[in-house]
Order: sequence, then structure tokens, then C-alpha cells
Amino acid sequence: MDKAELKNFLLIYDKIKDAIEAGKEYAYIRRCNRKQKFMFPEWLYKLPGYIEDIIISEDDPLFTYIIRESVISGKTDKQTLTEVPLSESSYYRYKRKFENKLYGLFIVAGYVTREEILRAKIAD
Repeated sequence: MDKAELKNFLLIYDKIKDAIEAGKEYAYIRRCNRKQKFMFPEWLYKLPGYIEDIIISEDDPLFTYIIRESVISGKTDKQTLTEVPLSESSYYRYKRKFENKLYGLFIVAGYVTREEILRAKIAD
């Protein structure tokens, strides 16, 4: 798994979370006016627990609100950004830190190989 794959699943998390929690192998969702089938890799079943672990471990209620609204509820960044007292750059910094922490949990769990980390380009 790489970080781009994780980000892609976070974008559709609100649509697939019930299927993940039910232990299904795939889900059909509408995306770009087409019905698409998403197969779930093994690591994806850990995602709901990791998200909750991060939310519980954070003390900042603004951070937890952002993650609950934008990731779990599926609101767009624009909608969530209008509801929080943050600048756009601060909002995206919160989300980037969340993604990095989440990716770190998958690294610790052994779902990311050394080669996948080295393959990621810094300049991208």
C-alpha cells in the first residue's frame, strides 16, 4: 500500500465504511456518474479502527470535528472549511497531518514496505 492509495480510499470512505465494517470484499459506489466496483485490500479493514484511535488520542476538538465531518461524514472540504474558524492553509495542514499519522499507523502495522516508502517522490 502507498500513501496515494490511502488518500483515494479516504476520499470515498463515507460511501464504503459500512461495507468495510461488515467485512465485505468489495463495494459498488457511484463516482463521476458511473457505478464503480472497489475491491478492498486486506489493510483497509483496519482503517475504521485507526481513524477512531486517532480521533480519541487527539485533544483538539477542532481537529476531531474536521475529521468527523470531512472523512467520516463525507462533507466536501469547501463545506467543512466554511464551518470552522481556520484559514484554508491551516485546514489542509490539519488534514495532511491526519493522513501522515494514519499512514504511520499502517507502517507500524507492517502494511507498508520499505520499497513503497522509497518509491514515493518527495518533490511530488
